[in-house]
Amino acid sequence: MKFSEKILKRAAEINSRMIFNLDVEKGIAILDEIYPYIAACKINRTLTDIIGMNEIKRIIEQYPDMVFIADFKIADIPHTNEVLSKNAKQLGFDAITAQAFVGSDAVMAVQKNLDVILVVAMSHEGAKEFISKNTKKFCELALNLNIDAVVAPATRTEEIKTVKKILKAQAIILSPGVGIQGGNFGDAIKNGADFEMLGRTIYDAKNPAEIAKEIYEKLPFKK
Repeated sequence: MKFSEKILKRAAEINSRMIFNLDVEKGIAILDEIYPYIAACKINRTLTDIIGMNEIKRIIEQYPDMVFIADFKIADIPHTNEVLSKNAKQLGFDAITAQAFVGSDAVMAVQKNLDVILVVAMSHEGAKEFISKNTKKFCELALNLNIDAVVAPATRTEEIKTVKKILKAQAIILSPGVGIQGGNFGDAIKNGADFEMLGRTIYDAKNPAEIAKEIYEKLPFKK
């Protein structure tokens, strides 16, 4: 089953378009509380560098029906990319993020092991300097490589519209930047995204489970 099929299946089952960004240690305990509300869990390298790969594998094995994304944003030569994606697959991840700017051969090396979520745009301000200027070309790369999921920012909904127009139904769109970074809940979905990603808004809250439930109700899969 392709990554897009896995996450859409889970999303339909729990009626949610929310992805949790598990970036810090305190998010681990929170995951157990908000598990019923999230369509997928995205684990960033910031966490793997702190707790190690064995602990990451333990977390993944603890939730066998959860969809897990390795948010490693791979951006290296083909050989290195192949090794990194192979390691992620062995941990139990369902898909891995990879930068589009490294080109087709480097992205194809990742595809040998895991489904790729291609980063065609990013949510931070500096992305406008180089990445945003090439988003259309990155989307064309996604089309050429039959990639079924991409990242486009909730902080700039005009870029989501551009990505959606090019990719149409071939790839689902995952949008980071909701909440703390400035994106309003639901705006990315309204402009063509399929899922919204958030982390700090939940794990920095006084009551993470309560906030997660509130957001969950704002991002239904079924209307």
